Amino acid sequence: MNLSRKTLLYSSIISVIIVSLIVGYFILMLPSLYVAHMQDRNYDSIVELQEGFMKAGSYENLEVKNPTGTLTIEIPLSGNSFYVVNKFFQITVDVQDQNLRDMLEKLRYYAKHKDKIKDIKEDDFKLNEIKDELLINKQLSDNYPLKFEFELYKNGSVFQEISSKIHIETEDLMIYETNVTDGHNYYTSYIAMGLTNEAIDISFLPIMTPRMEEIRPVVFQSLPMIVAVALLLVLVSSQVFSRLIIHPIIKLANHAEYMKEAKSLKLEPITITGHDEISSLGESLNGLYQKIQESYQELEIKNSYLAEENKRQEVFLRASSHQLKTPITAALLLVQGMISEVGKYKDVKVYLPQVKQQIQSMQKIVEDILYLNHCSENLEMELLSLPELMEECINSYHIQIEEKRLHITTEGQIPPLESDRELLKKILDNLLSNAIYYTPEGGNINISYEKHKLSIINYGVTIDEELLPHVFEPFVTSANARRQNMTSDNKMNKAHGLGLYVVSYYAKFLHYQVKLHNIDHGVMAELILRKVSSADFS
Repeated sequence: MNLSRKTLLYSSIISVIIVSLIVGYFILMLPSLYVAHMQDRNYDSIVELQEGFMKAGSYENLEVKNPTGTLTIEIPLSGNSFYVVNKFFQITVDVQDQNLRDMLEKLRYYAKHKDKIKDIKEDDFKLNEIKDELLINKQLSDNYPLKFEFELYKNGSVFQEISSKIHIETEDLMIYETNVTDGHNYYTSYIAMGLTNEAIDISFLPIMTPRMEEIRPVVFQSLPMIVAVALLLVLVSSQVFSRLIIHPIIKLANHAEYMKEAKSLKLEPITITGHDEISSLGESLNGLYQKIQESYQELEIKNSYLAEENKRQEVFLRASSHQLKTPITAALLLVQGMISEVGKYKDVKVYLPQVKQQIQSMQKIVEDILYLNHCSENLEMELLSLPELMEECINSYHIQIEEKRLHITTEGQIPPLESDRELLKKILDNLLSNAIYYTPEGGNINISYEKHKLSIINYGVTIDEELLPHVFEPFVTSANARRQNMTSDNKMNKAHGLGLYVVSYYAKFLHYQVKLHNIDHGVMAELILRKVSSADFS
């Protein structure tokens, strides 16, 4: 099952649960909430009615909950009259009976002295006597055209009180609430009693209390429509929402498949709009692709470097093996001639030094080969003083300098640098030996230091321009160089051609740069000591 169907299925299950909760709410909770709400509204109605009447003294502009059954009795604080008022009429009642007048005075007294209400006696208000006196058949004259006879049924006490309570709203306003039932219906009656500066206001509001059984049929009739609309809305919204979720996921999956099938990692990043988890996943994938591209490019650079290094070492080993043949052959011929005492080779004292020289030449080649393979695995970085290291190299060539009567000068300053001592010394030794070897007798060599550069200039010599691009290749010697003040029998042809190649190799390994070029009346070798990238050597 694909993700879209799963989302739809889960949404449908959730929809059924939600609709069930809604239906349960409508059936079980809504009726009781409605009844409680209507009771609160009825209570607020009598409070608003009483407060409005106490303020205005009439029903004008007042909203009445039950206008036909609501009335207010206004009893002035003086006089023998009171008023019966509702939305439709106002009746002025003049009290003639002295007993009723006495009761009005008592009512006024207790209204003004609320703290005395607890002292009210049952005989203060003889309600039964008042009821008998107010019967119409006793009050009307004998010649009244209508005759009334009142008869009380035995079921007059059918109403049963359920509850009653008194609400004290303010110091001058009290609400009496009573709930009764006749066995079939429920009724709530509110009697609000308030005192103003001019009168006592008593308002009556009878209300039929709503029942939950009255609301439930309406709810049941509405349930089919409610369920249908709820299910439709939930399912449609779930389908739309699932599509919104699935679309970017499909886009991510297609992009991943495209990445898998692509022959190159140089791909455009995927774009996912929004700020949700899926867009975060898209950004993470873009970051992952970018990281893979960078790692792949870095790996390609390293592979290219290793391939170049392997090729360089292979060429170097092959060429050095071939180069070893010459001194080996020469040494063997000299030794064989001395052993056989052939001609001039009888003079052992003359030719043994030559044999030694050939062996030392071979030793130099072998040492360069071995150290070339050894240096890459045994770097020991330390803080070095370049002038001191150069001074050690100069001292090692003391005899050659004196024999050729060379003049070496140094100038400038350079801060200490962190490097491998042996590799750096190899570089300095080769550059200095080349300068000493090719400088004519009595010549000058100048060594200058700058912030990130060492320069060695040997005067009285130049290099063919055609040879300059190849001086750092293995076994390229200056045999083809045009040197001033040098004879053809000079020893320059005895160099094995590895010096500048070794210098270039060690410099690259330390991320330095070596340059060699002609200047006026001389050759300048520069060693740039700042860290450079591999692109600087291309």
